[in-house]
Amino acid sequence: MSRRITFILLLLFGAGLLLVWRPFIDEGEDTAQQRSQIMKPDFTARGLETRLFESEGNLAHQLKADAMAHYLQIGLTELTQPVYSVYTEDNQATWQISAEQGTFYDDQTLILERGVEIKSLQPDTAIQRVVTEYLVIDMAAETMRTDYPVTLFGPQLTIQGDGLKADLYAEKMELNRHVKTVFEPR
Repeated sequence: MSRRITFILLLLFGAGLLLVWRPFIDEGEDTAQQRSQIMKPDFTARGLETRLFESEGNLAHQLKADAMAHYLQIGLTELTQPVYSVYTEDNQATWQISAEQGTFYDDQTLILERGVEIKSLQPDTAIQRVVTEYLVIDMAAETMRTDYPVTLFGPQLTIQGDGLKADLYAEKMELNRHVKTVFEPR
Protein backbone atom coordinates (compact mmCIF):
# COMPACT_ATOMS: atom_id res chain seq x y z
CA MET A 1 0.00 0.00 0.00
CA SER A 2 2.74 2.48 0.85
CA ARG A 3 4.51 1.67 -2.44
CA ARG A 4 1.39 2.63 -4.37
CA ILE A 5 1.05 5.89 -2.45
CA THR A 6 4.76 6.62 -2.95
CA PHE A 7 4.47 5.84 -6.67
CA ILE A 8 1.36 8.06 -7.05
CA LEU A 9 3.03 10.89 -5.12
CA LEU A 10 6.16 10.63 -7.29
CA LEU A 11 4.02 10.61 -10.41
CA LEU A 12 2.08 13.71 -9.26
CA PHE A 13 5.32 15.45 -8.24
CA GLY A 14 6.84 14.69 -11.66
CA ALA A 15 3.75 16.01 -13.47
CA GLY A 16 3.79 19.17 -11.35
CA LEU A 17 7.50 19.67 -12.01
CA LEU A 18 6.91 19.28 -15.74
CA LEU A 19 4.12 21.87 -15.68
CA VAL A 20 6.27 24.34 -13.74
CA TRP A 21 9.26 23.81 -16.03
CA ARG A 22 7.26 24.11 -19.29
CA PRO A 23 7.15 27.95 -19.47
CA PHE A 24 10.95 28.02 -19.42
CA ILE A 25 11.32 25.71 -22.41
CA ASP A 26 12.58 27.49 -25.55
CA GLU A 27 9.66 27.99 -27.94
CA GLY A 28 11.78 27.81 -31.01
CA GLU A 29 12.73 30.44 -33.51
CA ASP A 30 9.53 30.20 -35.58
CA THR A 31 7.15 31.02 -32.71
CA ALA A 32 9.28 33.93 -31.49
CA GLN A 33 9.50 35.28 -35.04
CA GLN A 34 5.72 35.05 -35.47
CA ARG A 35 5.17 37.04 -32.26
CA SER A 36 7.52 39.81 -33.36
CA GLN A 37 5.77 40.04 -36.73
CA ILE A 38 2.38 40.52 -35.06
CA MET A 39 3.35 43.92 -33.70
CA LYS A 40 5.06 45.23 -36.81
CA PRO A 41 3.07 48.03 -38.43
CA ASP A 42 1.06 47.21 -41.54
CA PHE A 43 2.28 50.45 -43.09
CA THR A 44 4.20 53.57 -42.15
CA ALA A 45 4.33 57.11 -43.51
CA ARG A 46 6.26 60.33 -43.08
CA GLY A 47 4.80 63.81 -43.38
CA LEU A 48 1.23 62.60 -42.84
CA GLU A 49 -1.64 65.05 -43.33
CA THR A 50 -5.28 64.00 -42.98
CA ARG A 51 -8.26 66.28 -43.45
CA LEU A 52 -11.79 65.45 -42.29
CA PHE A 53 -14.73 67.25 -43.85
CA GLU A 54 -18.31 67.78 -42.67
CA SER A 55 -21.26 66.56 -44.74
CA GLU A 56 -21.59 70.06 -46.29
CA GLY A 57 -17.99 69.89 -47.52
CA ASN A 58 -16.46 72.25 -44.95
CA LEU A 59 -13.14 71.36 -43.36
CA ALA A 60 -13.81 70.19 -39.78
CA HIS A 61 -10.50 68.74 -38.57
CA GLN A 62 -6.94 68.38 -39.76
CA LEU A 63 -4.34 65.99 -38.36
CA LYS A 64 -0.66 66.25 -39.26
CA ALA A 65 2.28 64.16 -38.01
CA ASP A 66 5.97 63.87 -38.79
CA ALA A 67 5.67 60.07 -38.88
CA MET A 68 3.02 57.40 -38.36
CA ALA A 69 2.77 53.64 -38.01
CA HIS A 70 -0.59 51.92 -38.55
CA TYR A 71 -1.45 48.59 -36.88
CA LEU A 72 -4.46 47.12 -38.66
CA GLN A 73 -4.96 44.17 -36.28
CA ILE A 74 -5.39 46.33 -33.19
CA GLY A 75 -6.99 49.32 -34.93
CA LEU A 76 -4.58 52.07 -33.99
CA THR A 77 -2.11 54.45 -35.53
CA GLU A 78 0.93 55.72 -33.64
CA LEU A 79 1.86 59.33 -34.43
CA THR A 80 5.12 61.22 -33.94
CA GLN A 81 4.83 64.99 -33.35
CA PRO A 82 1.09 65.14 -34.12
CA VAL A 83 -0.67 68.47 -34.67
CA TYR A 84 -4.48 68.46 -34.58
CA SER A 85 -6.47 71.50 -35.77
CA VAL A 86 -10.17 72.26 -35.34
CA TYR A 87 -12.05 74.44 -37.84
CA THR A 88 -15.28 76.45 -37.69
CA GLU A 89 -18.05 76.26 -40.29
CA ASP A 90 -16.41 79.11 -42.23
CA ASN A 91 -13.08 77.18 -42.45
CA GLN A 92 -11.31 79.24 -39.77
CA ALA A 93 -8.92 77.31 -37.53
CA THR A 94 -9.88 77.84 -33.88
CA TRP A 95 -7.63 75.46 -31.92
CA GLN A 96 -4.32 73.79 -32.66
CA ILE A 97 -3.25 70.94 -30.39
CA SER A 98 0.24 69.46 -30.55
CA ALA A 99 2.23 66.82 -28.65
CA GLU A 100 5.36 64.72 -28.86
CA GLN A 101 3.44 61.48 -29.32
CA GLY A 102 -0.09 60.45 -30.21
CA THR A 103 -2.28 57.43 -30.82
CA PHE A 104 -5.29 57.53 -33.14
CA TYR A 105 -7.91 54.79 -32.78
CA ASP A 106 -10.48 53.57 -35.31
CA ASP A 107 -13.33 54.99 -33.19
CA GLN A 108 -12.08 58.56 -33.91
CA THR A 109 -10.34 58.90 -30.53
CA LEU A 110 -7.00 60.69 -30.50
CA ILE A 111 -4.78 60.36 -27.42
CA LEU A 112 -1.91 62.82 -27.13
CA GLU A 113 0.97 62.38 -24.70
CA ARG A 114 4.05 64.28 -23.51
CA GLY A 115 4.29 68.00 -23.98
CA VAL A 116 0.67 68.52 -25.01
CA GLU A 117 -0.04 72.14 -25.95
CA ILE A 118 -3.44 73.54 -26.89
CA LYS A 119 -3.24 76.92 -28.64
CA SER A 120 -6.12 79.20 -29.47
CA LEU A 121 -5.78 80.58 -32.98
CA GLN A 122 -8.32 83.32 -32.25
CA PRO A 123 -6.65 86.50 -30.91
CA ASP A 124 -9.48 87.61 -28.61
CA THR A 125 -9.98 84.48 -26.47
CA ALA A 126 -9.71 84.51 -22.67
CA ILE A 127 -7.52 81.38 -22.71
CA GLN A 128 -4.75 81.49 -25.29
CA ARG A 129 -2.78 78.38 -24.37
CA VAL A 130 -3.19 75.20 -22.28
CA VAL A 131 -0.42 72.73 -21.41
CA THR A 132 -0.65 69.21 -19.96
CA GLU A 133 1.01 65.82 -20.37
CA TYR A 134 -1.96 63.72 -21.51
CA LEU A 135 -5.12 64.52 -23.47
CA VAL A 136 -7.97 62.46 -24.95
CA ILE A 137 -9.79 63.99 -27.93
CA ASP A 138 -13.07 62.55 -29.19
CA MET A 139 -13.00 63.84 -32.76
CA ALA A 140 -16.57 62.77 -33.52
CA ALA A 141 -18.02 64.61 -30.51
CA GLU A 142 -15.45 67.43 -30.74
CA THR A 143 -14.59 67.15 -27.05
CA MET A 144 -11.37 66.73 -25.13
CA ARG A 145 -10.55 65.71 -21.58
CA THR A 146 -7.72 64.92 -19.22
CA ASP A 147 -7.34 64.01 -15.56
CA TYR A 148 -3.72 65.20 -15.52
CA PRO A 149 -2.55 68.58 -14.15
CA VAL A 150 -3.18 71.45 -16.57
CA THR A 151 -1.99 75.04 -16.81
CA LEU A 152 -4.04 77.61 -18.70
CA PHE A 153 -2.51 80.86 -19.92
CA GLY A 154 -4.43 83.99 -20.88
CA PRO A 155 -3.77 87.70 -21.04
CA GLN A 156 -2.54 88.66 -17.57
CA LEU A 157 -3.52 85.36 -15.93
CA THR A 158 -2.30 81.82 -15.29
CA ILE A 159 -4.63 79.11 -13.99
CA GLN A 160 -3.54 75.73 -12.65
CA GLY A 161 -5.85 72.80 -12.15
CA ASP A 162 -6.22 69.04 -12.11
CA GLY A 163 -8.15 67.72 -15.07
CA LEU A 164 -10.03 69.45 -17.84
CA LYS A 165 -13.14 68.94 -19.95
CA ALA A 166 -13.66 70.98 -23.10
CA ASP A 167 -16.13 71.29 -25.95
CA LEU A 168 -14.12 72.36 -28.98
CA TYR A 169 -17.16 73.35 -31.04
CA ALA A 170 -18.76 75.48 -28.31
CA GLU A 171 -15.30 76.71 -27.23
CA LYS A 172 -15.95 75.99 -23.54
CA MET A 173 -13.44 74.63 -21.02
CA GLU A 174 -14.04 73.46 -17.47
CA LEU A 175 -11.45 72.46 -14.88
CA ASN A 176 -12.15 69.30 -12.88
CA ARG A 177 -10.43 70.86 -9.87
CA HIS A 178 -9.06 74.38 -9.56
CA VAL A 179 -5.66 74.62 -7.84
CA LYS A 180 -4.41 78.18 -8.27
CA THR A 181 -4.92 81.38 -10.27
CA VAL A 182 -2.35 84.14 -10.66
CA PHE A 183 -3.39 87.53 -12.06
CA GLU A 184 -0.66 89.65 -13.60
CA PRO A 185 -1.12 93.44 -13.65
CA ARG A 186 -0.98 95.25 -16.97
